[in-house]
Amino acid sequence: MYKIAIAIAAVVLLIPFASHSFASNIEIDIHAGSADQNQHLTFYPPLSSAYVGDVLEFGNGDTVTHDIVSGTPDGGDDGKFDSGTLNPGQYFSYNITEYDVGTLNFYDKSYPWMTGSVIVQEAPTGYKVIHNVGADVGDGKTTFDVQYQSIKNIISADVGVKDKSLNLVLVGQTNQSSTLVLNLPTDLIATPLLGVQVDGVFTTNFTETDLKGMTVLTIPITPVTEQISIVGTQVVPEFGPIAALILAISIFTIVLFTKFMPNHILG
Repeated sequence: MYKIAIAIAAVVLLIPFASHSFASNIEIDIHAGSADQNQHLTFYPPLSSAYVGDVLEFGNGDTVTHDIVSGTPDGGDDGKFDSGTLNPGQYFSYNITEYDVGTLNFYDKSYPWMTGSVIVQEAPTGYKVIHNVGADVGDGKTTFDVQYQSIKNIISADVGVKDKSLNLVLVGQTNQSSTLVLNLPTDLIATPLLGVQVDGVFTTNFTETDLKGMTVLTIPITPVTEQISIVGTQVVPEFGPIAALILAISIFTIVLFTKFMPNHILG
């Protein structure tokens, strides 16, 4: 019985934590069986949130075709988008604009019981948003939206727990030098910042302004800048509260069985 407890604890400790790389796409799936009304399936997730500039990406995981349009079954197609015939395994993308701010509804023309909505918010003027930063560490549930200004786009934002860093990858073609402005939540990466790297080289050419719960970091970049690494005094914890609780329970279980099981069983 003791060995079983050890095995269970080991499995718990080795459960891989969720990881996530930033993507500006808001994924909405169509599950297999959705065409059967008796299955009571609809889009997943049925309700999402997004910012102007994000991209909705519908994926057909069903075995039949679907046709997704904006609007409601009662009000009909409002003309914002229509996927046309979406075959199994195909994707349809829609770029969210300022005209979508508010509630963006959609449904399936062939299967009108399938409905969904996206709550669209305006990003601050001139700002873009990185969603779910911090989801690649800890329990995957402590995440942040990071606002930024830049000619270039940030396509990934990963947290390095060991070196307490936030690592960004930039893309975009430009022929001029500019600045990258980041609004960093201090719960994501704490100040004082210990350093900033531009394409692997530490630089002192940046400005840091502390606001309540936020650090505004301004970094000059060139047309060829591709990577920014920011080192803080603390980042999103490697083990979030749920993972820490699991760890504590597992250790307690091992100690309990070690203390009370007879020696001949331990042997």
